[in-house]
Amino acid sequence: MRLAGVQYKTIADKLGYSSQAAASKDVTRALQLASRAQQESSEQLLQIEIDRLDRMMAALWTSACGGDVKAVEAVERLIARRSSLLGLDLLNRNGAENSDVVSLLGNLFAEIQRRQAATRVGVEVEVLDAIEVGNGDTRPI
Repeated sequence: MRLAGVQYKTIADKLGYSSQAAASKDVTRALQLASRAQQESSEQLLQIEIDRLDRMMAALWTSACGGDVKAVEAVERLIARRSSLLGLDLLNRNGAENSDVVSLLGNLFAEIQRRQAATRVGVEVEVLDAIEVGNGDTRPI
């Protein structure tokens, strides 16, 4: 009723609440529960999408690292989609530092793009098997 614009006094009268404040408290509680349920549902849907992207990435990764240009393009799209779903693309555009995970993913994406461009002009591309960290160390992917 409140979502339809009905006043708390009317809700209290029609539904038998002892006061307008009691109706207000109950409506607020119900809206909070609905909001939590919607948030949980959104988080579950996001996790399903991330799991799908993980499965697709696993299927393409070996081919992409082997230089298959179509697989590299598909991997780039998957990385971009994951970044978009998780908000990583927004963080990176807002000045994230090179030492954080967002920048590492951004650097990986840029490296894949560079290697793909090199493949298109006939330059040999090495297999990408590590992410370079800001201090020159490498860590396995």
